[in-house]
Amino acid sequence: MREAAIELMFEMGYAVSMDAVAQRAGCSKQTVYAHFGSKEGLFRSVVSELLGPIGANLEPDCENLEAALRRFARAHLEHLAEPRTVTAIRMLTTDIARFPEEARALFDAGALSIQQRLADCLAAAADRGELRREDPSALAEMLLGMLVGFDIDRRRLGLAGRDTPQQRADWADRVIDAFLRAYRVPAAGSSPSTTTSSRMPS
Repeated sequence: MREAAIELMFEMGYAVSMDAVAQRAGCSKQTVYAHFGSKEGLFRSVVSELLGPIGANLEPDCENLEAALRRFARAHLEHLAEPRTVTAIRMLTTDIARFPEEARALFDAGALSIQQRLADCLAAAADRGELRREDPSALAEMLLGMLVGFDIDRRRLGLAGRDTPQQRADWADRVIDAFLRAYRVPAAGSSPSTTTSSRMPS
């Protein structure tokens, strides 16, 4: 049923109806409502399906901070590069302004959820004395902004960007290096410049 909802949203945007989902899924409209609750619930479920995997591998405590951030950064960029995600981004930017309530629901289930997971990770690292004590939500938003860069804009417009896994991995590592240089607390006996490996621009 969820797969049918995703397919229809890609085809019809926010004009998709619960009746159409029921017909595509081969079930009754009542079954669709029982599963999703409402059209807003349907949108939330679809966004969770598309965006949920991004932060799924980010442990709440991020015990190994650098390794956790690198895994997250690479997974985030790979997910954004998937054709299905690109299609979803184009759909959202086309129709979302007409549905402000749904827009908020989508933001909460997508970007805000990812930011909160990342903020929890950064807060745990700060509690251990590994990161400077800053607002973890602000740090998470800054890190996500650095990581995404212009990727979404390029894909939305059909322009070339970081199109290979290696290009995306290199960018992810460069962003994490810069972030840790700025906010990591140096280990005793080391200077800030030696706490993260140096990477020359490719």
